[in-house]
Amino acid sequence: MVDFKKLHGIFVDEAMERIAELEDGLLRIEKSPDDKELINTIFRAAHTIKGSSGSIGLTDISKFTHGMEEILDMVRENKIVPEKALINVLLGATDRIKEMIEAVASETEFDFGRCGGLLKQMEEIRGGNLTVEKDKTAEPRTQSSGIKTFKIIFIPDPDLFKRGIDPAMIIEDLKGVGAITHITANTDTVPVLSELDPENLYLRWDILLNTGRDEADIRKVFEFVEDGSDIRIFPTADHEYKKYSTTIGQMLMDEGVVKPEDIQDALREQKKLGEILVEQGKASPEDIEKALGKQRNIKTDSFKKSVSSTIRVDLGKLDHLINIVGEMVIIHSMFQQALKGGNGVSATGNGNSASQSDAVFSQLQRIGKDIQESAMALRMLPVGDVFQRFTRLVRELSESKNKNIELIITGEDTELDKGVIEKISDPLVHLIRNSIDHGIETPEERMNKGKPAKGTVHLSAYQMGDSVYIDVEDDGRGLNKEKIIEKAVSKGIITNAQGLADEQIYSLIFMPGFSTADAVTDVSGRGVGMDVVKRNIESLNGKVYIKTKENEGTTISIKLPLTLAIIDGLTVLVGEEVFVIPITSVVESLRPRRDDVKTLGEKGEVVNVRGEYIPLLRLYDILGITPWKKDPWEAIVVVTTHEGIKYSLLADELLGEQQVVIKNLGRAMPQISDIAGGTILGDGKVALVLDVPGIVETAKK
Repeated sequence: MVDFKKLHGIFVDEAMERIAELEDGLLRIEKSPDDKELINTIFRAAHTIKGSSGSIGLTDISKFTHGMEEILDMVRENKIVPEKALINVLLGATDRIKEMIEAVASETEFDFGRCGGLLKQMEEIRGGNLTVEKDKTAEPRTQSSGIKTFKIIFIPDPDLFKRGIDPAMIIEDLKGVGAITHITANTDTVPVLSELDPENLYLRWDILLNTGRDEADIRKVFEFVEDGSDIRIFPTADHEYKKYSTTIGQMLMDEGVVKPEDIQDALREQKKLGEILVEQGKASPEDIEKALGKQRNIKTDSFKKSVSSTIRVDLGKLDHLINIVGEMVIIHSMFQQALKGGNGVSATGNGNSASQSDAVFSQLQRIGKDIQESAMALRMLPVGDVFQRFTRLVRELSESKNKNIELIITGEDTELDKGVIEKISDPLVHLIRNSIDHGIETPEERMNKGKPAKGTVHLSAYQMGDSVYIDVEDDGRGLNKEKIIEKAVSKGIITNAQGLADEQIYSLIFMPGFSTADAVTDVSGRGVGMDVVKRNIESLNGKVYIKTKENEGTTISIKLPLTLAIIDGLTVLVGEEVFVIPITSVVESLRPRRDDVKTLGEKGEVVNVRGEYIPLLRLYDILGITPWKKDPWEAIVVVTTHEGIKYSLLADELLGEQQVVIKNLGRAMPQISDIAGGTILGDGKVALVLDVPGIVETAKK
C-alpha cells in the first residue's frame, strides 16, 4: 500500500506554485477578460491541483478545486464573463485551497465547514446565477441566508465492510455538500467482545449538517450504500439543534452559570476578545497588537517548519556549477602531477615544477571563485516572487478605501538571495499600505488638484553594483514637512527643527510611535510600523531613503545587499580578539590626534573629525574585553553610521579588509544583540561579526 504522506511534501511545493499562478492569473484576467491563453493558464493551474491532490488521497482539496475548475471551464467556453463579482468568489476559493494545502503541510485538520459559503456561491454560479457576493467571513452562513440544518441518522448495512466500503469515507463525502457541525458515533449496538465479529459493522452515526443544498443532494452521497442501510434525513428546528451544541455559551447556560439574556447581551457586542480587554482596561492596544503579531508568527512558523525548505533552480545555473566541479577534478589531477615533480622532475619532464605549481594554484583560485559565485547564484530568486503578491493587496485595499489605484510593477526579474527575499515581504506590505492609506488621494480630491482620478503605486527593483534597490513610489499627496515637525515636537522627539535638513525631517517618520495620521484606520495610523520597517531592513544590512514632494508623491527606496551569506568587512583587533565590522556600515577609519578627543557634557566622549563631533564608543567596554590600548590617539577609530548618525568605534588595531562568510552562532550560543554572527578567517581563526545597530543600542543603555 502506498504511503501518501511521503508525497505530501512534494505536493505542497508544487501546489503552492500553482496557487500563486491562480491568484496572479485571476487578478490579470479581470483587466484582460478576452485573453484566452491567460484563461487556459488559470484553468490548467486549478486542474493540476485537483489532479495531484486526488492522486494522493486528498479528496477534500480535489473535490473543492473541481468545483472551481468547472467555473473556469465555463469562462473558457464564454458561458460567463470574468467580472469583478466572479473574480471575488474565485479569489476566495483560491484562499480556501491555500489554507487546505497549508493544513496538509502542517499536518493539522482543516475545518471544511469554513467553505460552506463559497460552496453555495460556486453552486449558484454553475447554475447560471451570477448574482454573487463576496464571501466576507469565509464561515458557513446561518439559516437566515438560505443555509439549513439537517439531521442525518446513518445506520449502515452491517455487511458494509465485506462490500469493501468504508463508512468514514461516506462521512468525508458529506463535507463536500456542507458543513458538519456535530457528529456522534452511537455504540449501543456494539456486542460484548466475545460475541464481536470484526468483519461486521455495529456503529451508527447521528450527524448535523449545515448546507444550502436540498435533501436530494444529501441523499446522493449515500446512493452507493442505501441498499441494506437505514438513512434518515430531515430538517431540524432550532431548539432541536441546541441540544447538540458545544458552544461555550450553551454550556455555561446548561450549568446555570449565566442566563440566556446574559449570552444575548454579550453576543450583541460582536467584538473580538482584544477589543473587550482594551475597553475594560485589562490590556493596552500595544499589548493586543504584540500578541496578535506573535500569534501570526506562530502560525507562519508552524507552516514553514512543516515543509522542507526548497528552492527552484534554473537548470543553466546547475549545469554551470557541475561544469566547474568537473574542472576541479582536472585541476586535482594536475596538482598531483605537480607534486610528483617536486624533486626537480616535473610531469612534463622539463624540471619546471615550481612554475607548474604556480599555474595550478592560479587555476585553483579562479575555480574557487567560480564555485563561490555559482553556489551563491543557486540561492538567487527573482523579486517577482514577492511582488506578485501585492497586486491583490492593492486591489482589495483600493476597494475598501474607495480609491482607484493601479499597481505598476517593473524589474520583477531582478534577483536577490532567498534569505533576503523571505524577509522583505512584510516591510513592503507596510510601505504599500501607507501609500494607499496616507499617500494616494480619493478620486475627487485628485481631480480637484488636476490629477487623474486613478492613482498609481509603482513598485520597482533594479541592481546597482553589489546592491539591489527596491522603490515604492506613489503619485499622491507627499509628506507634509510642517505636520511632521509639529508631531515630532509634540511628542518630544525634537525641540525644534532648526538646523535640520529636509532629509533629516522626513526621516523622523521612522521613529518609534511616530504617526501623522489624524485617525486610526484598519490599514495604518497606529504609530507602529515605519520604525519596524527600518529595523527589519537594517537587520538585512540594508538602508532606507525617502524622497518626497508635496502634492506630487513620495518614493521610499530600500537598498539591500545581493546576499546575506558573504560580506565585505574590516577586521579589527580588540584585546586578543578579532572582530569584523560590515563594510556597509563603515564611513572611514583614522587615528585621531590627542586634541581631537574631547568630552562634551551629556554627549560624553566625542572625536573631532574635520570639524564634525562624532560620539566615541569604546568596543572593549561594550564587549567586556581587556584592551591593549585605551587611548584613542594610540589606537584606531572606525567611523560607522546608524540611522543617519555617525558613531566612532574604538579598537586596538585595524588588520585590514576581508570578504567573509557569515555563519549563525547556533542554538548553543545565546542571542547577543551586539553580534551578527561568526566567521572563519583565512588563517583559520574564528572571528565574530559585529552588529553595528546593536552596538549603538547597547552603548545608549
